[in-house]
Amino acid sequence: MSPLTRLWHDAAHDSPDSFKPMLKRLSLALGLTLILLLAACSQQAELCSRPDQNPDCLRFLEQRLDEARVPGVSVAIIENRRLVSQWAVGNHAAENGRLLTSVTPFQAGDLGQLVTAIGVISWLQESERDLDFKVNQSLSGWRIPDNSRWSGDSVTVRHLLSQRSGLTPTRFQGYRFGERQPGWSALLNGTEPAKSEPFQLAGQPGQTCHPSAAGYEVLAYWLEQETANSFPIWQNRAVFTPLNIPARYRLIGLPAPALGHDWQGDTIAGGYRRYVERASSGLWASPTDMARVLMEVMAAERGIGRVLTDSSLINEMLTPQGCGWGLGARIERTDSGTLIFSEGVTPGYRAKLAGNLQDGHGVVIMTNGDRGDRIIEELVTAVRRDYNW
Repeated sequence: MSPLTRLWHDAAHDSPDSFKPMLKRLSLALGLTLILLLAACSQQAELCSRPDQNPDCLRFLEQRLDEARVPGVSVAIIENRRLVSQWAVGNHAAENGRLLTSVTPFQAGDLGQLVTAIGVISWLQESERDLDFKVNQSLSGWRIPDNSRWSGDSVTVRHLLSQRSGLTPTRFQGYRFGERQPGWSALLNGTEPAKSEPFQLAGQPGQTCHPSAAGYEVLAYWLEQETANSFPIWQNRAVFTPLNIPARYRLIGLPAPALGHDWQGDTIAGGYRRYVERASSGLWASPTDMARVLMEVMAAERGIGRVLTDSSLINEMLTPQGCGWGLGARIERTDSGTLIFSEGVTPGYRAKLAGNLQDGHGVVIMTNGDRGDRIIEELVTAVRRDYNW
């Protein structure tokens, strides 16, 4: 007979005078049991970096996803510059029960800006352009406009890559299913059917520090004119094919995507927003895809990159440019090495990429829920602890 069962048995057969003390003992026993259960849950949380190998850890993570109203999460882990773990837990959508896999694509959001930066640097390596080239010099059809205080002619490739261009809009919200989508002219000028404001200077180029999704779209527009290729075709040639990455700016040819979910855990209308703003927000990728991008940066830092080969450009990419940003991602120099990280936010999705370039470890986590950042931070903590980072 268990201690709790014995207490119930004794209480049922005791005299009225001894019943209250027995209830007190029972309450203490229940309280102790609750504490032990909470401690057990805490111990299970320690295991959540590898739910693919531990059933208890898997159950705990599924519980956390349910509490956060996030249908699923996918993770890729890099150790010693090698991809050592890739797993996914949960569903494509809250209501369909279709399980995620490690190749399921998510909207990468701002994580895709690192991929754009690699494509731009690849062009700089091939061309006579450099980071301080003023993009208006070769733009036609549209140019970065002046305002009453600053000249659009002063904006350089470096400013655009390092979030110091001063351009707005800072972020795009995408287009719902069935909504008309703008071409370049409408997007840049903020005319119908574009839902965003015209691209314009809201700060001094080179001195302003704020995320600028518009800046990355200007880079895509500039690349198209420089390379005589559409932006997706150039990125496929310069980045995806050399790195053997199936990530794309359209879902054609990719596995079924994870569908986005709002703060209530409901699937957003149409499953996801459509982004014509590909360079800043529109990449579809799995954590494994983004881990391979991060490994390319790690290799480039050691002088053995496949796409990134120019040492001076690589050094600039991995040097804070004045706003805590390098070129394409945030960069921080610490005693333990150079840290690189980026966070992706689009409606229905949250993602994070982080790595230490000297130690060669990193993690990419992607979720299909607006509350996904809660799960992401817990998993980052678990990975760092379990891999002794």
